[in-house]
Amino acid sequence: MNSLVFSLVVILAIGLAPAHALAQGTEATGDGQEVSPGLLVFLDCDRRTCDQNYLRREITFINYVRDRQDAQIHILVTNQAAGSGQEYQFNFIGLREFEGDDTQQVWVSSNTNTDDEKRAGIAQRIRVGILHYLAKTSLIDHIEIREQIEGIEDRFLVVDPDDDPWNFWVFRLHTDGELKGEDRRSEKKMNFSVSASRTTPDWKIRNNANYRYDERKFVLNDGSESVGMSRFWWFQHQTVKSFGEHWGVSGKMAVGHMTYMNNKLAIVGAPGIEYNIFPYSESSRRIFTFTYEVGIGRYQYFEETLFGKTEEILYDHTLLVNADAVQPWGEAEIGVELAQYLSDLDQWQAEVEGRLEFRIFRGLSVNLSGKWAAVRNQRFLPAMGQTDEQILLRQSALATDSRYEMKAGITYQFGSIFNNVVNPRFLTRWGQ
Repeated sequence: MNSLVFSLVVILAIGLAPAHALAQGTEATGDGQEVSPGLLVFLDCDRRTCDQNYLRREITFINYVRDRQDAQIHILVTNQAAGSGQEYQFNFIGLREFEGDDTQQVWVSSNTNTDDEKRAGIAQRIRVGILHYLAKTSLIDHIEIREQIEGIEDRFLVVDPDDDPWNFWVFRLHTDGELKGEDRRSEKKMNFSVSASRTTPDWKIRNNANYRYDERKFVLNDGSESVGMSRFWWFQHQTVKSFGEHWGVSGKMAVGHMTYMNNKLAIVGAPGIEYNIFPYSESSRRIFTFTYEVGIGRYQYFEETLFGKTEEILYDHTLLVNADAVQPWGEAEIGVELAQYLSDLDQWQAEVEGRLEFRIFRGLSVNLSGKWAAVRNQRFLPAMGQTDEQILLRQSALATDSRYEMKAGITYQFGSIFNNVVNPRFLTRWGQ
């Protein structure tokens, strides 16, 4: 399919303004004309999403600043899964003289894109968004926009299933292995996964199969060997139907084998319903969902459990509440999950998990994350318990009434507000 595309080529005649020019508010070009310095931009994008060194090299007609309070434009970049790739949303938030003047760009990257193609696509959307603000300054007189006609790739088009020979189906195969060791200990791991998925506005279909093998071997002081092994395989199918901007229903089933969980064979199925307080179209910026599922499962165990079972059928239900917000001040996410066996109401689990990235004031930010769970549903634990060797080699789950995990960090940065220069010399494994 061929079409027309208008390519924007930005050519700036003045380059970046030095700090003293910013203080004065103007800079002189070669012909003596005075123009405003480059716009002050705060790029709010995770380093795993944006190659910031690349962007500073490729987009040189703006000044990058380290703190939002110094900026005229705050660029907030978020992303989410979108069928065969990732959808990136670029929220341009006007500050100072641009207060209230916000705009947005959207780009969908294919999973087949290379890292270089992804970063080039991100850079192009940032250029286009910045033009919205440059057009309101004297810098617009020093920018040339060239119109080009070329064939464009299908991934940039909004297409119907009839236009796609794959009918929106995406397949993925992955395998990896790891081998490491010393004279008296060694470890080997093997992973394999395959998936087939189809995503449209009305339907989402996901099929996933995974296999994992992990083996640890130690030579003890008496010369004997201690070997620990765990094996896991799992297949899951889920179909989701959309109902407007706030509702969705789901049906899923799974079958698996997990030595760590004493599961020789597990077959489970669960229908579910979900409500989002905010429209799903805003999910990259904010989401507040309530998900409820009722399930049935048949379990066969390697060893007899604490309840004297080698196999059983269990009914359960689960409520999940999840809220996530990505805002100029940072990001906050919290999730609460409540699960209970309907066939034994005394068997339940409650878990809360949260994450906060917050800018307190210029240069100072905190990062907090944590997880805590009350556990009362370990029906799969073997009645014979675990040996010391099994515990040390982490071959099976241990009885517990709770789980917890906490992380905290604080960052304070001060000095020059500018962040334009890239100098990659003497990069080491310890960073820059």
